[in-house]
Parts: sequence; structure tokens; C-alpha cells
Amino acid sequence: MKASKAQSIISLITCFFLILAVTICKENKFRNILSENENTTEKQGGNTGILRQADDGVQIISTRQIAGDINGYGGSVPLEIYMKDNRIIKVVALENSETPSYFAKVRNSNLLQQWDNLSPEEALNKEVDGISGATESAAAIIQSVQKAMEYAEAHSLEETDASFSFDWILFLGLLAGIAVCTLAITYFSKQQPRAQTMQYVLNFFNLALVIVVTALSIQPKNNQVINKEEPIMTQDNKSTVLESIHARTSIRSYLPKEVEEEKVEQLLRAAMAAPTATNKQPWAFIVIKEKEVLNELGSTLPYAKIAKEAPLAIVVCGDLTKAISGAGSDYWVQDASAATENLLLAAQGLGLGAVWTGVYPIKERVKEVQKILHLPEYIIPLNVVPVGYPAENPLPKDKWKPENVHYNRWKEIR
Repeated sequence: MKASKAQSIISLITCFFLILAVTICKENKFRNILSENENTTEKQGGNTGILRQADDGVQIISTRQIAGDINGYGGSVPLEIYMKDNRIIKVVALENSETPSYFAKVRNSNLLQQWDNLSPEEALNKEVDGISGATESAAAIIQSVQKAMEYAEAHSLEETDASFSFDWILFLGLLAGIAVCTLAITYFSKQQPRAQTMQYVLNFFNLALVIVVTALSIQPKNNQVINKEEPIMTQDNKSTVLESIHARTSIRSYLPKEVEEEKVEQLLRAAMAAPTATNKQPWAFIVIKEKEVLNELGSTLPYAKIAKEAPLAIVVCGDLTKAISGAGSDYWVQDASAATENLLLAAQGLGLGAVWTGVYPIKERVKEVQKILHLPEYIIPLNVVPVGYPAENPLPKDKWKPENVHYNRWKEIR
């Protein structure tokens, strides 16, 4: 009777080991305990150290410590450099003290992509030009990348060619527990011959468990470089929404360079993502690239003369056939205005310049634009937005005025 109870208890312990094994392996809590990269990870206050490694084998170098003495215009410009197979996947600029409008120029340029897919040696030998209008910030980034690559060379970040690693501590620990339970069950089963069938079942059960634990203890590695288009951290290296908002300014001078089709589509997609009353989407967009049409608009509209120099203009219109009927019919103006603002912010984020030149509600201008573009009566041009690569870098205006803000109710400010 005692042997039977002991056998039952040990059987429960075996089941516990099964659950523990599957749980640990499934949740990956002990993954890569003895990976060959253990000695290259330096922990100095958690994630504030110089080098850390992600679960997918990507190694991340932080420049906060090794380049802390390198300053841009407003202070240090910390970076994180993502590497795999001894090559740079991407360079990410972290939060810093640089002037947002200036640093937006760095983010909107291709400076941070200059070192993509280079080895530390190649990155050190590469000559990278600065950014006009953000010279000091760009210089700090270039020097910080060089410091990081010197560190990478000194600490040999290259991974081995093994296609998998094996978690021996996890495997041996669980296997030992299973073995002890199996031996104990076998011993007590000999004391009770009738329990021989249970012994066979449990032994088969344990054998299957060993196979499962062995398979789950093998940690496959991805030896291919992560696609730089796939985000591997929450902070992207492009300008943030707030940076685009505060850095945006009207651009009235453009370089003689065409705007790529993919960027034109991105502008239009951003415009059509704007809020719209009852989702009517009462807008239409005329994309103009023909020089003759641009010149005609520039000659007709007093504030759109810059359209003659622009490689592109987008006319944002209201479509009255899609507008709300009745008292809310004029909501199309708000909807098309929201679409225009989205377009302007998207242009800023894509490194383009743009300016809103008004057409509606001045009837003469509306009629002229309708005539030039052959618009039907129900398509009302709200504005003309010339777009292009900026040939000027005007500083954005600081329009923040606390006196324009009222809380709860209107209060006269004297």
C-alpha cells in the first residue's frame, strides 16, 4: 500500500516535470543561457551598457558611454547601432538635446543609412558628408559611429557559423528530474507486479518527454541579416509626428529635381487619411506635373507664382457630389483642409517642401482654376499646393502663445 502511494506521488512529480519542461521551453525563459556570445555582453546598469544582444542574435551597440564626449549643437547625440553577422543593419538616433527643427533635417536625410550593411572596417573607412543646415549634429553622428565601430572591432562582434545552439543547463536539469522519477517508478513497480502496465505507460510517457525537451532545448539561429525595412525597435529613424509638425514651414523655392512617384503616392495617401465628417470623403486631388499647366496657374493666382518653379503641384478640391446634403454641405471645406494639412506634414516627413496657396472662397480664383484644369462645376478647388525638394531652409516660426488658450470657459485676458 505504501509502495502504491509512493508510486502515485512520484507519478505526479513526473507530470509536474512535464508541465515545467513545456512551460519553460515554450516561454523561452532560459534561452541562450550558454550562448557563445555571453562574454561579449557588457551589462552596466541594465540596458544602459555599451553592448547588449537581442533574442534574435542582433547585437546593439549604444554610444551613450563610448561617445559621451562627442557633442552636436545642443549636446551629445546618442545612437544605437544594430549589427548582425558583423554587419550594420541600421543606425538609430535616440532622443537628444538638439534643436528639433535642425535635427529633423538629419532624420529626413539619408545620413543614418550611410553605414547600412557595412562591416566595422568598411564603416571606419567610409567617408560620409555632413548635412547642410545641421552640420554639428551630423558631425556628432559621424564621429559617434566611428567610435562604435572602433569598439566593435576591438571586441570582435562576429558570430560563429553554428546554425543552432543547445541549452545544456535546461536540457540536463529536466532530463535529470525525469530520470530520477523514472527510476523511482520502476523500483516501486517491482514491488507491485500488477502495476507493470502502468510502468510501461509511464516509461513511454517519459521517453516522449525526453524527445520533446531535447527538441525544445535546441535554439535555432537566423543567420540572415534582418531586413532593414522591418522595425526592430519602437523608435523609428524617421522624423516623428511631433518633429514634423514643429519643423514644418512654408517652402517657396525648389531644387530642379523631380519628386519620385512613390513619394507622390505617399503624399496622397496621407491626405486621404484625414478625418472627414460622416466619412463622406468629399475630396478630389489634381496632380500637376506639366510645365505648361504649372506656369498657367502661377501666372493666374497671385500667391501661387512659385508653382512655375515647382516640379509638382497638387490641387486639393471639394467634390460637392460627395458632400453632406443640407445644413452640413459646407463641411467639405473642413474635410479638404484637414487633407491639405496631412499632405503638408507628409511632405515635411519625406524631406520635401510645400506651401498652401489659397483659391476658395474667392470666386474669381475658383473660376480661373476650374477653367485651367477643366474642372466641372461640382469640383471646387480649395487650394494649390506646390511641392518639391527645398532649395531654402527657413526656420519654422514659433507660434505658441499661452494667451490664446482658455480653460473650461472664455476669460478676458487684460
